[in-house]
Amino acid sequence: MDRRKVLGILGAAPLTASILSPSRALADDHALDPNNVDDLYTIHRKLHFSLDDRIVYWYLRAIRYGLVDSAFTPFWDMHVGFISISENEGDGFRMKMMSSIFYTDLETGKLLEKFDNPVTGERIPVRQPGLLGASRLYDKTGMVTEPVERPEMNVTDDSSIGPAWIVGDDVWCRGDTAARLEPTSEDGRLFQVYDWSTFHGSITEVSDREVASAHCSQTFVDLLTWPDWLNMGGSPGNYVSRGFGRKSWSMDGMPLEWSVMMRDQYPKEYADPRSYIERL
Repeated sequence: MDRRKVLGILGAAPLTASILSPSRALADDHALDPNNVDDLYTIHRKLHFSLDDRIVYWYLRAIRYGLVDSAFTPFWDMHVGFISISENEGDGFRMKMMSSIFYTDLETGKLLEKFDNPVTGERIPVRQPGLLGASRLYDKTGMVTEPVERPEMNVTDDSSIGPAWIVGDDVWCRGDTAARLEPTSEDGRLFQVYDWSTFHGSITEVSDREVASAHCSQTFVDLLTWPDWLNMGGSPGNYVSRGFGRKSWSMDGMPLEWSVMMRDQYPKEYADPRSYIERL
């Protein structure tokens, strides 16, 4: 059994066995069991995505920090929108997603154009993430590694679903990814990223066979190496964000701050995200 299966299945057993309410388990014969690999897959997919091909909208609000000498310094606010469609494929599904991320000033809330780096003292133009598309395959244990052609890098990555925990009607499920790109030459630069998400919902709703996509909130942390545009390649420390968000099923569910920036900068994709996603 590989590491993803150990994390996603066995890791859930000691905790879920002790905290799943016996009265609830007896009362609901259809409650999903996070110790079962198929049920864990269903819990994660219903919370994070959908069992059908409806559009799922996610909003995350986060703060980007610099971590240097064990001290966190806030850099800017992040307004994150993920819009996805899930299509069944093999024993899992393919997730096609459009993302748009906007960096804004911590004090004014305006789109960030210049950044006064408190670590280096340098004033630099900000490289906004912009609009991105992605297509990822998931199986019962997480995101499937697909071939990456990077001859100048040794690439390793990891993805896991779970463990999941149930307390009363609350269910929490982790969904984590990581990637490490090590240069094959001395003049190359290491890239490392960890994305850690915890999804929260109602086990009653998630277990309902009539529900394809359950209400869900998320807490999120990432830890990665400095991006090139910050000009901090030789500086010790890390690039960290901490955020929270929730899921909806229409643009009306997205917060005003993100919606205004999205509509102003990408009006076509804002008006018709499905067309963009289906081309991926």
